[in-house]
Amino acid sequence: MCKADAGGLRNLMFLGANKVEFTTMPNDSGMKNPLFSVIIPTLNEEARIGRLLQSLEKQSFKDFEIVVVDGGSSDNTAKVAEKFSAKVFVKKGCKEFPSRNIGAKLSNGNILLFLSADVVLSLDALKNLAKEFEKDQDVSGVCGLGMPFDAPLWMKIEYLFHWRLLRLWMKLTNDYHASTNFMVVRKGAFHKVGEFTDEIFADTIFFNKLGKKCNVKVLPKSLVFVSGRRAKKMGFARFTTHFLWVFLFDYLPFLRKSSVVKFLQSYSSDYRARHQ
Repeated sequence: MCKADAGGLRNLMFLGANKVEFTTMPNDSGMKNPLFSVIIPTLNEEARIGRLLQSLEKQSFKDFEIVVVDGGSSDNTAKVAEKFSAKVFVKKGCKEFPSRNIGAKLSNGNILLFLSADVVLSLDALKNLAKEFEKDQDVSGVCGLGMPFDAPLWMKIEYLFHWRLLRLWMKLTNDYHASTNFMVVRKGAFHKVGEFTDEIFADTIFFNKLGKKCNVKVLPKSLVFVSGRRAKKMGFARFTTHFLWVFLFDYLPFLRKSSVVKFLQSYSSDYRARHQ
């Protein structure tokens, strides 16, 4: 387990212009901090991360930095990221949510945009996000739908159904849920709430806590598009089983420790682990 504490961020070893072996970047004193820090954890994402970074390069809003925290890829993920001027940090064996915490600590931006390596942003995504945070200074976090861009129709229908149900649930109960496929948080609020835990659904758990302590907003329109790679590998039956597990975990928390939910979790997680 890796922790993003101060003691673990000291050993400097520069491996290239923008790539370092798990350290903190020097403070750019005298330089204006960017509005957004785009934080992306990676592990063997060479085939996919270029598509995301191209969509960032084409953004109409340019006031951002890219922070990639790599878990020790055996492919050229880091080299691809460096081509797009990303700051790349490598920590072998570091898992997804600890990597996101590390990226937050090493970032210079005032607002943290958490993404996954296999998503794509719409052209004005950052411009629209900047407007959301500018017009409402009390908003600490924003989440939204990530629609699949390369998935069969049945998967898009399931995503849309789940998202509409989730939006209704959040509106009625103030019980907030979000995915780090697309989550935006003011940096101060992120550290105040306590960062991500290292557990399953840590993104939902974090955003739920954020929504209880701060003002958050759910966007009605999608600004990000997600890959359907896992769903296509899993197929309709197994992917629907996964969604059923997520549904029970999110909406019926009193069932989280039940044998049914544990079975669905084990079945879905095991299959996904074998078909990444």
